[in-house]
Amino acid sequence: METDSFFCQLLKQLPETLFELLGQPASLADAYEFESVEIKKTFRIDGVYRPKKARLPAYFVEVQFRRSPVFYANLFAKVFLFLESNPTVNDWAAVAFFESRRLEPKELAAYEDLLGSRRVTRIFLDECPTPASPSFGLGILQLVSAPANEVKRLVDQLRDRAADEMTHSEVGKKVIELTEELLLRRFTGLDREEIRKMFQLEDIRKSKVWQEAHETGIEKGIEKGIEKGREEGRTLARQEVVHSALARGVSVKEIADLLAISVREVRRLAKAPLK
Repeated sequence: METDSFFCQLLKQLPETLFELLGQPASLADAYEFESVEIKKTFRIDGVYRPKKARLPAYFVEVQFRRSPVFYANLFAKVFLFLESNPTVNDWAAVAFFESRRLEPKELAAYEDLLGSRRVTRIFLDECPTPASPSFGLGILQLVSAPANEVKRLVDQLRDRAADEMTHSEVGKKVIELTEELLLRRFTGLDREEIRKMFQLEDIRKSKVWQEAHETGIEKGIEKGIEKGREEGRTLARQEVVHSALARGVSVKEIADLLAISVREVRRLAKAPLK
């Protein structure tokens, strides 16, 4: 799963996610600017939260979804090169994201002083506790390691909440786009159109339902229109996804888990001719 660019998108669009993971107020994100930084044409830091006020620490973010014995050497080299080039930064902290604990380097003796200090936080995504009603950022991150048979339910929750959010902000659109991008990276056997059909994702803001509701101010029309569209297209969309996914080598069991239907139903849809 290719993750660096996705995490940069997530943290840029929903910067409060980092502070929520660190157990700090989400409002802290307002005091920072997020960017990816290239240092001396040799190193690129996945993400840097630059403080707008000098008294706040800079946060360095690195994402690791594969084994690398020199991960920490690379991380700290980037941090100290950045500090050398930016002498006005007086305080800092580094946050290392791992898909799971098994990807962290085994030999840590050379870095134990830093790893045991307040300077470094290690986050293992498959161990992160998630509240009953997670924020959008935390909800999207759940999809990284959630079992396949849970993904459909989690996406449904995110999509429905995003639709509600669209009535008064741009956040809902960002959430749908980020969710789609993560699903594409996780389920590489499916293309964008298949992902959209499988999880009923759509650009709600550009849809006819959204435009009509926005123009008339009847917010309830969004929910009713979207649900009507889902019901009318669900069977056909599932059938198309099943045929396409099977042709790409996705197993019947995995398709059933992703669509949250039975293996028997997948086989029935596979036998039915496409209209």
